[in-house]
Amino acid sequence: MPAAPITTSSITGEALYSNIGISFWGGIDPLDGKVIDQTHPLHGRCIKDKILCIPSGRGSCTGSQVLLELILNGNAPRAIILRDVDSILCTGAVIAEEFFRDENDVSIPIICAVGRDNFLQLLQENNNDADMITIESQEDNTNIVIGNRNGSKKIVSRNLLALNTHSLDGCNTDKDGIKSQAESLALRVVQRIACISGATELIPITCAHIDAVTYIGRGGLQFAQKLAKLGGKVKVPTTLNSQSTDRRRWKQLGVDETLATNANSVGDAYLELGCEMSFTCAPYLLPNIPSKGDDIMWGESNAVVFSNSVLGARTEKYADYFDICAAITGLVPKAGVHLDENRMPSIIIDVADFIKNHLLEEFQGETIDDESFVYRSGIDSFFPTMGWLSGNLSDGCIPLILGFDLLPEPLVSRDNLKAFSAAFGTTGTSPLFHMAHITPEAMCSDVIDQMIDSCGEMRIEVTKEAFVQAYMMLDSGRESGDDISLISLGNPHLSMEELKNLCDIISLDDRPKHEHVKVIATLGRHVQAKGDQLGYTKRLEEFGVQFINDTCWCMLLDPPIVPSSTTPSAKIMTNSGKYAHYGPGLTNCNIRFGSMYQCIEAAKNGKLKSDGGISSRLGWMRHFSTHTMIRNMRRIIK
Repeated sequence: MPAAPITTSSITGEALYSNIGISFWGGIDPLDGKVIDQTHPLHGRCIKDKILCIPSGRGSCTGSQVLLELILNGNAPRAIILRDVDSILCTGAVIAEEFFRDENDVSIPIICAVGRDNFLQLLQENNNDADMITIESQEDNTNIVIGNRNGSKKIVSRNLLALNTHSLDGCNTDKDGIKSQAESLALRVVQRIACISGATELIPITCAHIDAVTYIGRGGLQFAQKLAKLGGKVKVPTTLNSQSTDRRRWKQLGVDETLATNANSVGDAYLELGCEMSFTCAPYLLPNIPSKGDDIMWGESNAVVFSNSVLGARTEKYADYFDICAAITGLVPKAGVHLDENRMPSIIIDVADFIKNHLLEEFQGETIDDESFVYRSGIDSFFPTMGWLSGNLSDGCIPLILGFDLLPEPLVSRDNLKAFSAAFGTTGTSPLFHMAHITPEAMCSDVIDQMIDSCGEMRIEVTKEAFVQAYMMLDSGRESGDDISLISLGNPHLSMEELKNLCDIISLDDRPKHEHVKVIATLGRHVQAKGDQLGYTKRLEEFGVQFINDTCWCMLLDPPIVPSSTTPSAKIMTNSGKYAHYGPGLTNCNIRFGSMYQCIEAAKNGKLKSDGGISSRLGWMRHFSTHTMIRNMRRIIK
């Protein structure tokens, strides 16, 4: 099956360069094409009609959804020149071709990956705002030539959207067994993405988790409804990620009726396709989770990183829309981290000296096993900060992280690894990290030695300066003051242990919640039902916590749930590194970051206090200037 033809044979456009990847979800506004990620060097720039030159996407699996909406809204770049192949971005363009090709105004960007050396050449020779790039298609559109304005330098590359799928015809598929037009379309998408990924085979999966259930525009809704109308049904057990509103309580929450209707319509379409009524961004908290070595297809970046790293299952960071196509066919490309050889690390991130010299010495004389200490230590904010920093420092590579085994065992909890994974997923491109003597594939010393050898000289030692810079980037609303309007908990969704911890922290004294502070927590229906049985949710509701199901903070973007961005004093407090990263761009509100203990203290006081956070434990953190740290961090991630 040849891929859909590319209509543009030659294009010229203004180049927009960055050597930092960008998450299209939470990083680019699909309604106008502007970069909204406040931590990115291109913040405020518009990618519409540009030649966008970036190493790759990063972060969210929903980048494919955003690119589809950019295309349908006429706000997409004319071409995307990548350093590395990015199947998430390619999926958005593939879906536009396969499902929306009949719309006359749809213009699909050319997407190519030129490799590390050629990309470096582009950055060094053409890194000016006024640079123009010309891209010419050759022969059958498979090969393209990239040239600058004067034609002195040319790079030959493949047009990733024009690859044919002949090598995959009949691979693990029985065409006579295809039961619907939806399955035929889904198989075509899976085969095209497999070719883009360099795979020559497809393999079966045991389960799927669908990230594409969010509503961000008409394209995603029409896509899901078309698959359902054409008779699509999933072939493997398939759970659903958070959708864009609480399906049962959207009126009570004051959600706009049009948004709620569209959001629930997307969810309804996926339920019609045979997916389970789960609606959680933490599928690893559900009863049936994959085992080490299982080949699965999970979307949602935090779930992908957690399943690979903490569970030892095998899944790429699959794009929205590809996810449901894989669930309908039961197949994914035999590529990436599904293969043993691609699960080896290629960079070491060494945190050992930092933990020994700047963390453990602060805890000397403390009773680590005392739960009150665990809460008050603020150690839970250490994990997302290190996850965010590790994602940045790994630069697309799978990292081996050294030093976490030095921490007392109670501190390296499943929930803290969940927070690390979520933050790593926002800044990292890799779907996997290894943590020496912690994660299942890096438990054995002999294996760790082999991993260290595989990294060669690629090694980064984390300094206290780098850690503080990362913390300041997450606590980006620091200069706006300490008054808090909203406490945001549950990104990813809360676990049973976190519900218990919240009850314990609230019960440390009898102070009530401050009358002007809202406390909202998102969690899956399965966890809430258990919390109801054990009395945790009742205790928290008595304190004033409001629970929301089916959706998550990356989809709760508007008043009255979040404060109005027109209110300068409105600030959101969170213990989530993921939300601290995406929140400023998604809500246009000031975001404060800290530990769970600090969040509850802020809920009681109406203000964020330094006590009970990692920054108060590490006294030297207070001596760094916020503006200086943020400038230095941007320089590091460049």
